[in-house]
Amino acid sequence: MQEKKVVKAYSVEHEYNLDGLISDYTRLLKAIIEEIWRNIQWKEKEVKGRMRIFPMIPTSREFKRDIRKFALKNWKYASHYVDSAINTAYSIFKSWRKRYRKGIAKRKKPEIKREFVYVKTTLFSYKDGKVKITIEPRKRYVEFDLKQYWFWDRVKNLNLGGIILKKGSITFTFWRMKELHVVHPIGWDANLLSFDGYDGKKHYKIHLKEVYTIHREYELKRKRIQEKTQKTKPKTYKMLMAKYKRREKNRVNALMHKISKSMSNRSHIFEDLTYMKMKCKSKSKKRNRQLFKGDFIKLQRMIEYKANWNGYDVVYIPPRNTTKTCSRCGFIVETRTGAVFKCPKCGLVMDRQMNASINIFRKGLGMWGLGVAPNGDETYDMLPMNPEGDEVDVSQSVGVSINDHLR
Repeated sequence: MQEKKVVKAYSVEHEYNLDGLISDYTRLLKAIIEEIWRNIQWKEKEVKGRMRIFPMIPTSREFKRDIRKFALKNWKYASHYVDSAINTAYSIFKSWRKRYRKGIAKRKKPEIKREFVYVKTTLFSYKDGKVKITIEPRKRYVEFDLKQYWFWDRVKNLNLGGIILKKGSITFTFWRMKELHVVHPIGWDANLLSFDGYDGKKHYKIHLKEVYTIHREYELKRKRIQEKTQKTKPKTYKMLMAKYKRREKNRVNALMHKISKSMSNRSHIFEDLTYMKMKCKSKSKKRNRQLFKGDFIKLQRMIEYKANWNGYDVVYIPPRNTTKTCSRCGFIVETRTGAVFKCPKCGLVMDRQMNASINIFRKGLGMWGLGVAPNGDETYDMLPMNPEGDEVDVSQSVGVSINDHLR
């Protein structure tokens, strides 16, 4: 059991003209990122027998003071927006450095692609459901009455965190401290068209074919639009591309929310797919694009925050060898043999995805330090699967469609 800060966010539209603040803040944030990038020092370190170059981000008080002093020149809005931009820039670099060390991010300056303003808690007041945000001290403010929004009953007893301002919309974040428990955990193996799970007793299958189909459908639409209008009607091309991109995102998110909601009543164990990068050995762009049509990482994140909000813990394990390792004897089979896993050492024969979900389940229990099941259930010391070496049978799994979810 651990206590964690869990967060929920709700976005609504607004009619305030804040374009000047948002554009100026974004330009300031980009300038701060540029200044930090120019002062990064790169140092060589030996990692697993080879030399690698790592970034040393400047964090001294003098450096931050100089940035703040420079940023405040000709700044007409509240000075706390400058502090917000500096903190946001360092958060971006912290995330980039973490991904760079894992080999995911390149040695390239982080870029801001969308305009926004992060309004920290010192820039607004919150009382009795009313939010008052300072734009210019003692001159200009904007107000929002949260009681008028549909989500008020859900958030009235929560703490209001940071606020994100965009042109035409505003996002409110709410938080609370929650004790996370390990309850009926299930380990999930991510595949192109399904999530395959195991909870110590039986197998589950969440079908993701509908998600893949939506992505493929809109990919073909964009291709037709590109062929017909990109050169002859550039304005129409941009409008249609944005329109169908928005529709695709909304349809996929609707399905993802349905799936994740049905899975938020227990603990989960996932593979850390960002660590794996999910790239095939052939480096084929077509294959990589196909892999990401399953939206594995998005689904994992949705399940995580919803499960955490309900008080259930979620862990991520390294994905290395989860598919190749025999779930009975632990032997690593280097040669992949299609959809059926066959162990040459102990003779185990079973579905490859089922085998992987068992290994993921066991690794996750190890990270929690569990030897027995929580809540007084039976122990997790499992008997060998398919002990007689029979061929894989459909009855070994429980197939659950997107419409049924987990029951």
